[in-house]
Amino acid sequence: MLLAAGLGTRLRPLTDLRPKPIVPVANRPLAGFAMEHLARSGVRSIVANTHPRPELVESSLITVCPEGVDLRFSRETTLLGTGGGLRKARPSFDDPHSPVIVMNGDTLFAPDLVRAHEAHLARGAVATMILRPTDQPERFGAIGIDQHDRVRSLLGTPIDRRVRQSLMFTGVQILSPDAFSALPESGCVIRSAYRHWVDSDAPVLAVIDESPWADLGTVAEYHRLNLELASGSFTWPGVEPCDGC
Repeated sequence: MLLAAGLGTRLRPLTDLRPKPIVPVANRPLAGFAMEHLARSGVRSIVANTHPRPELVESSLITVCPEGVDLRFSRETTLLGTGGGLRKARPSFDDPHSPVIVMNGDTLFAPDLVRAHEAHLARGAVATMILRPTDQPERFGAIGIDQHDRVRSLLGTPIDRRVRQSLMFTGVQILSPDAFSALPESGCVIRSAYRHWVDSDAPVLAVIDESPWADLGTVAEYHRLNLELASGSFTWPGVEPCDGC
């Protein structure tokens, strides 16, 4: 599942011209980077939710869809949030009995999805969150984990003595088929479903991945990342840095 329905308000005025998932980064639609990584990881079917200017987003993503990947769309006439968007898209998934990998369409991040998927299945998790260390976990909504890599707190609550480390959520997650019954019709998946799972001691697994990560939340971050890709200080398969940049 590719989350691509956001409004991208922090990236204005760029998103006044086109929705955030197709704002160009290194001369390709932003969400294409996530699609490429999903394909490299063995994913052969992607469902993307769309909301603002859906025809433009869908036609743009079709042009950069990796070969051999079946791309489908779940249009939202009203923005449903991460939880509601996932719930609405479920009928479009190939196999309702298989876990679903979820990636944001507005970040550059290439975690080891195979390792995370294997851990998710081995631990019997209802959900698995891919996390990464940061000096400011509270800025990104601190996720507290225990010594067994179980998630024990979300956004700093509850205060749990078992928490050994606080990390940031990258937005990449794996949901078991059973997870969808807890998803809201509209709203945030963290504040609804994850809150319920953590509070009820359901198995929510954390996988720590320190692969380079970039969020294009603001125009300044967008500008910086394009320069880093052009210079080679942020590397991505298929993006060739410019000599002397």
